[in-house]
Amino acid sequence: MRALGLKPKPGNSGVVEFRANNRQLYAANLWLRTASRVLVRIASFKATDFNHLQSRADEIDWTTWIADGYAPEFRVTANKSALYHTAAIAQRLHQIVGPPSMGEPTQPFVVRFDRDVATVSVDAGGTPLSHRGWRTDLGVAPIRPTMAAAMLLASGWDGTTPLADPFCGCGTIAIEAALMARNLPPGGIRRFAFQTWPDFEPGAWASVNAGAKGQSADGGDGGSIPLVEASDRDPAAVAATMANAERAGVADSMKIEKRLVSHLTGHEGEGLMVSNPPYGKRVGDGDLEPLYKRFGAVLRERRPRWALTVVVPDRKLGRALDGRLAPVASFGHGGLRVSVLNRPGGTPELDPEVRSGSADLPDAPTS
Repeated sequence: MRALGLKPKPGNSGVVEFRANNRQLYAANLWLRTASRVLVRIASFKATDFNHLQSRADEIDWTTWIADGYAPEFRVTANKSALYHTAAIAQRLHQIVGPPSMGEPTQPFVVRFDRDVATVSVDAGGTPLSHRGWRTDLGVAPIRPTMAAAMLLASGWDGTTPLADPFCGCGTIAIEAALMARNLPPGGIRRFAFQTWPDFEPGAWASVNAGAKGQSADGGDGGSIPLVEASDRDPAAVAATMANAERAGVADSMKIEKRLVSHLTGHEGEGLMVSNPPYGKRVGDGDLEPLYKRFGAVLRERRPRWALTVVVPDRKLGRALDGRLAPVASFGHGGLRVSVLNRPGGTPELDPEVRSGSADLPDAPTS
């Protein structure tokens, strides 16, 4: 957000507040890689009964946000409030604003009741920003694109050094990285809800969208584009990665191949190894510690100067991989609480714990 010239307030419970003009609002929807939605707050009031709710809702100028031919859609949550039946709340709002969709496109609104205070917001994106148009071929237990982008940002990767994901699955992390390196928006070409609003400013949107052309794969628009590697032992995962990368327009920036992690090639320079290895909960079976030890040993032997960022549900597996890994973030993912662990690159001295493991261990289960 700061890179876009926005001034975010401290985050709270998954929400970051900021003020923006229309151009900044458009840019936030186009460029934010870790946000699920960008909401515009349009009203906040106290309501302890339906009469009060309808009276206050009637004061809102809904025509500012709903174009002709569009129907309102209300997503309601309630916490510790006298009005707690979310379907009934939505029904009363439809009576004021307009009936639910009968097939026509919708404009989503988010209504949150917390201790009898209702906050009404309009969804500027419409479809969640985490839904990437290029991501239609999915593997088993895929990582969310917003989480993949958060891993990359938390690692400190600046998009100028090579990157590899040896457990790529459907390619989400590697493709997000290639988009970042080429300065392309995460969702590609898509339509946002704000483009239907009566006060939409085409000129402001054109100026924002003009910066979305990005760099060519060879860095022809200035600057070099690093190679992004994506590999997996599963041929179906490799095929899914290739299809997703083609749709995202970054396949020519990537090296995608079927490969065991133990067959990782050598690289003397610096780079970032980033991955979402098998957890053993939904992917993989048996004891995964040998796999993590082998992964760490291969990395130390063949790419000793590379930084490392991984997401794991168990710090024990992180220690088996590399004793120098430190937590930088945590997320809920697939019903599990997982940690993002990071180790900077360079050539630090290896202590005995880090030296343990062998690159010649027998193959262990992978995705």
